[in-house]
This record gives sequence, structure tokens and C-alpha cells, in this order.
Amino acid sequence: MHLCFIDESGTPPSKPNPNQPYFTLGAVVIDAWRWHEIAKLVRGYTSRHGIKGELKWRYFAPHNQQPDNPLRAKTAQQRKALSLELAKLIAKSPLTIIACVTDIEAAFAYASISSQRELYHFAYKPLTERFQYFLQDQKSLGVVIADHRGKDDDRLLRAHHDTLIAKPGNTISGYNKLIEGLFLQDSCHSIGIQLADFVAGAIHRAYSTGDGELAAIIKPRLRRKPDGTTLGHGIVHHPRDRFRPDLRRK
Repeated sequence: MHLCFIDESGTPPSKPNPNQPYFTLGAVVIDAWRWHEIAKLVRGYTSRHGIKGELKWRYFAPHNQQPDNPLRAKTAQQRKALSLELAKLIAKSPLTIIACVTDIEAAFAYASISSQRELYHFAYKPLTERFQYFLQDQKSLGVVIADHRGKDDDRLLRAHHDTLIAKPGNTISGYNKLIEGLFLQDSCHSIGIQLADFVAGAIHRAYSTGDGELAAIIKPRLRRKPDGTTLGHGIVHHPRDRFRPDLRRK
């Protein structure tokens, strides 16, 4: 049994914005038997550094002083060091990373995409398809656990998930390796979702700004093809036929 924890890089935009060219969904896939092992590593990391609160990608930003940020007392240099250490912890952990990077302008060119919610659903499908392929490779079953996003968003995402599961032919053999429906959890209570948030942030930053330092560290954990490449397996460009890889902000 494998657990697929999903989170996004920030809030999906409601319309195309040249300053926000991409939207990224990240997933961390953990064998249920290894979850306690990884949780122990993360708890050890937070304990060593006196971090009492949720790990969020945005909290590592040098100027983030939100009241609930457990890193408020840390300097910019300390936050940088902490982010590097967490990335290295992820790189050494027994988990698999999958991410969908969506070209926002290309997505909104589709008649079916006109809102934040539809953009999220648009990215959700190829991400969960890759989880299904992963489960086929592993001859395993799995469940999807996503971040709680609000009552209406949760209800509609569950419906979207159920539609994907019920409709045959979406993937090579449908979603026959997934069990139950979509599980939703507050990120503050989920180490897996917190890791997915960090992974999504690191990959998103690499695409949006060109700063790929943290993404390079976690790259060994990306799902990959037999030849070692990750595009289409661990990293999905969406929509594939319209994706533009050179939209990073200058």
C-alpha cells in the first residue's frame, strides 16, 4: 500500500498572469510501511532546530514574518540552511516525488478552464495518473491524501476525484490501483502533505525563477524512466502539447 500526499505551490490564479506563468502540484509517495520511518526523520529535524509548528514552503522565505511561522526568529541565513537540510533529508528518504507543472496561460486557453478550481482539477488529473502508473509498476494499491482547501473546494475535488476513478479509459488501465475516495487532511496534521508542499515549492521555484538549487537536491527522488530520465514520469509538463518551458520571470 502506498500513500500519495498532494499539495500545491501557493494559490492557483483565477486568470493568466505574466508574473505567474506556472502552477505546480507536487506529490510525495510513501510506502505505508515506511511512513513511520520518514515521520521520525522529520520530527527529528524539527526537534533539533526547535521548530514548533507546521513546515510550509513559504515559511523559509527570508522576509516571511507571519504570526504562525515557526521560523520567525530565524535569520535569512538560518532559514536558507534549514531549507537545504530539509531538501537533503527528503533526498535521502525512501519516497518518490511526482510533480505536475502547468503552463497557466496554455491551460486557460481551454474552454473548460476559467477559474482557480478548474485549474487545480486540470493539474490534478495528470498527477494522479502518474501515481496510478507508479502503482502499476510496484504492483501495489494506493490512496490519495490532499490538503484541505475549504468546504466547497473539498466537495468539488472529491467529486472530480470520484469521476476520474469511475470513468474507464483515463489511463492505461483506469485508476484500478486506487482504493476508496480522496482523503483530505489539514496540512498542520500531516507530515506527508508538509513534505509535498516543500517539494512543490522547490520545483515551482526552479521553473518560475530559474533558482533550481533545492529542486536539484531532491531530484534523485523523482520517479524516472528505465533510462533515468524524469520528464513525463516524475515531472509532467501540462498541457504537454502547449507547454512552454521558458516563461521564467527575469
